Amino acid sequence: MDSFEELKSVWEDIFTSLEWGKYPNEDIIRFVARNFYKVENRSKIKILEVGSGTGANLWYISREGFSCYGLEGSDSGVARSISRLNEEVPNWSGAITQGDLTSLPYKDCTFDAVIDNQAIYCNSFENSEKAYAEIYRVLKNEGQLYTRTFTTDTTGYRSGKKIGYNMYITQEGPLKDRGPVRFSSEKDIRDLLSLFNIKDFDRITRGYGTSDIVSEWSIIASK
Repeated sequence: MDSFEELKSVWEDIFTSLEWGKYPNEDIIRFVARNFYKVENRSKIKILEVGSGTGANLWYISREGFSCYGLEGSDSGVARSISRLNEEVPNWSGAITQGDLTSLPYKDCTFDAVIDNQAIYCNSFENSEKAYAEIYRVLKNEGQLYTRTFTTDTTGYRSGKKIGYNMYITQEGPLKDRGPVRFSSEKDIRDLLSLFNIKDFDRITRGYGTSDIVSEWSIIASK
């Protein structure tokens, strides 16, 4: 399972059957603040989120006065994002588009920053390479990337049906019933980000009062 239409169907089911978060990830707030809060005219800063879901991060970005752009495969994700922004941030600028992150519909050197908050992991290693290459293309020179993805220490790795390199339909752990999951070793991430200058490379590991572990790579890189 790796085609755009297959992934679109999976996430359409998830977004229409589950309540999704309304507020941004704290690490994304820190990333945006550190890089752009001192900019005098924030509306000139263009920030793209690939796999923008139902728009929690876009809501935050737009409220802070930046131009926000989202690319999302799910019809419901796009519709819910636009509806919330229109209602809560009526003067927001930017665009939310349905599309495939392996073929971004933007010109070269368009964005000051790109955010991937656990979206690219749904794709095979080969398609993830394409996605990061596309992100590199649309970033401005010295533009910033924030990317977050699951490590091979996350509960569910090697469970269920294997469908590709380090990629499973998991049968246990926190990612069960969340579609295809590609887990990443440190080498995988460094290979995937070989075009970029990696600035921060962190591992975040948490438990939730059970035996389940969520372990993620949290990375900031630049073009």
